[in-house]
Amino acid sequence: MQSKKSYLLFILVCAIFGHTFLAISMGIQAGASPLFLAALRFTAAGVLMLTGLLISGKADWASLKRLLVRSIILSLFLTVGTFGCMFIAQTHVDSGFMARLDAAGPLVTAFLAALFFKKKITPLHMGAFILGMGGSFLIAAPAVSAEPFYLIFAVATVLFYALANAIYPRLFAKEDDPVTVSALQALCGGLILLVLAFVFEPVSLPGAAIGPLLYLILAGSILGHTATLILVRDAGPVFASSWLYVAPVIATISGYFVLGETITPAGMAGTVIALAGVFVLDRAESRQLKAESGQRKAESGQRTADSGQRTADSGQQRVES
Repeated sequence: MQSKKSYLLFILVCAIFGHTFLAISMGIQAGASPLFLAALRFTAAGVLMLTGLLISGKADWASLKRLLVRSIILSLFLTVGTFGCMFIAQTHVDSGFMARLDAAGPLVTAFLAALFFKKKITPLHMGAFILGMGGSFLIAAPAVSAEPFYLIFAVATVLFYALANAIYPRLFAKEDDPVTVSALQALCGGLILLVLAFVFEPVSLPGAAIGPLLYLILAGSILGHTATLILVRDAGPVFASSWLYVAPVIATISGYFVLGETITPAGMAGTVIALAGVFVLDRAESRQLKAESGQRKAESGQRTADSGQRTADSGQQRVES
């Protein structure tokens, strides 16, 4: 049973991430160029977060220097790849569609971890993959004939996100502060996106796009991600990741009412199936973690028993001598 604080944080995270897709579409429809909008979001968020960390003493220049190269590598996948593609995709793809497709990210992450990093896959994992692939197909089907080029960017968003999650534990140790890493990679990725924006698109940010941009910076990049990290710490990763079941529904409904986006039966059915796959994946990961923890405890107990036996044998030898 989670605490009242955890439930309130969970509601906050769902509400924030359920509307970030809407804010992206609103900013782009207001006339903002997609890469420039993404660049401003993450550059500003990174500067604000790092300033707060430095002032509070939770980070210092030495730690930032130590994390810099690895954070740049992560930002190429997480900020530049994931959000660069997402903002481009949403110039022609509905915000609700993008949110529903994005929910498949954890499934793709687990699949890539199994493919490239030899993660152990159980039958429950396979069931989750099947549900995820079937659901994603139904989600994407209504958009294929309309915007196939931009659908590629939408799918690339999920792939980059999954790759970022898969390589994160290979780049950073447990003692590396995730908030500092998040802030530093956001700044690095934002600066790279800024360069790309000036090279590949006519840069534009009308006044009507300022409101959505501020929401993305303050709510999406700072408050939302910080609340998620606190939720992971206090309630565990399985409960914290459950926002993925709720945010796509909020995004779909808000996109329908605010922007007049369409909701198809196939898309909604695919959302239910894909989210069921994420739910099954959570159960598979939870069981695997418990099994690995039990195995480590058993191995530790065996080592203790072996050490005790060796001590007893040594004592017996001394008595005999």
